[in-house]
Formats: sequence, structure tokens, C-alpha cells
Amino acid sequence: MTLSIHLTTDWPFEKLARYGKEITAAVKKLVERFPNDLTLESVAQEIIAGKQQLWLILEGEEFKAFVTSEIKINEATGHKSVILMELAGDGGIDLVPMIETIEEWAVSIGAHELTPMGREGWRKPLGRAGYRPKLVLYSKDLTHGR
Repeated sequence: MTLSIHLTTDWPFEKLARYGKEITAAVKKLVERFPNDLTLESVAQEIIAGKQQLWLILEGEEFKAFVTSEIKINEATGHKSVILMELAGDGGIDLVPMIETIEEWAVSIGAHELTPMGREGWRKPLGRAGYRPKLVLYSKDLTHGR
């Protein structure tokens, strides 16, 4: 089966609802991995409010994974970025080739750059797709003593 990626912004509720169970299960797994960063409700609210776009990755008609994107515009410079936020489901780094469709969409809305957010393991596959690190975010857990 061939993989395809679909922006769901204009999908009727009934079409999206077909994948509700699978999307919810994928988000729950994501929340389990990152409980301090998001909740099922926060992910849903970002999409429902239109702050993030939901992309479904399908294998034929079957749910494989989803990714969310967010459009950011620097008010001072007008620089428009599309940031890839969450990826959940099956496939992980093997889904990087799907990014081309999101790149085409980003160009169509006048974006200057596409910026995937991810952990270090994404560096090589994204590098093969032409992406380079722009910033590195460091973190230190302060709850377990110093």
C-alpha cells in the first residue's frame, strides 16, 4: 500500500471522525511520552481552535499517523514559518518523505520556511531531506535535586 498525507482543515466532520479512535490512541501515546508538555485536551484544543493544522498520514484508507503544523508570523519582520509540532502513530522517521507535501502547502500559503521540531534522532533523516539544525533547545530537570 502507498502512503499519503492529507491536510484535514477542510474535511467534513464525518470524514475526520472515521479516524477519531486512532487519532485519540496516537495522542494518548504521545502524552504518555511527554506528560509535562501536553495533554489530550491541549492537542485537541489547538486543532479545534485553528491554531494548528492536522495532517493525517494514511496507508490506503487506514490511519498510519498524524502530524500537526502551526503557522507563525514574526510581526516585526513578516517572516512566516510553518512549524511541524507533533507526530504520533506508526512509522516515525520513515515518514520523513511525506514532508514534501507539507513543504508544497507551506509555499502555497507564502511561508518562508518549514521548521520541524524534534529530538536528536530526527537529525539524520531530516538532513537527508535538506533540513539543518537552526537552534538547539537545552533543558535541565530541576525537580530531582542538583
